[in-house]
Amino acid sequence: MMTLFSGISTKKKLFVSAALLACAMQAQATEAYIDNIAISKIRSVGDYSAATYSNTVEIWFTTPVNLPAGMKCSTVALRVDIDAKQKHMVAAAYMALATGKKIGIAVDDRLPIRGDTCEISFLDVMS
Repeated sequence: MMTLFSGISTKKKLFVSAALLACAMQAQATEAYIDNIAISKIRSVGDYSAATYSNTVEIWFTTPVNLPAGMKCSTVALRVDIDAKQKHMVAAAYMALATGKKIGIAVDDRLPIRGDTCEISFLDVMS
């Protein structure tokens, strides 16, 4: 009976297994949902000289938000980013700020990290 590892030495099998495991561990991403957040200000950044921050809308919090350990961005967040192309999320953030409503955010470190700040994948305006 032929198997995937037929004819391969034990050392090679261990090496391949270790390499695959290392790749899988590095691919781990972290997502978190945090709600009941008050917005202190919104900063809109245009075509900035450093590409890292170009076309970003920053949502600043009244108090720092603790993100889960293991995230690729800062685990004590003073703000999160929205890509300016996501106009529906930008509009929701401005509406929440203008009406004094709190928000819920989904932080996903698979999205671009600008400096040490994560980008959000969605934003809820709380009632």
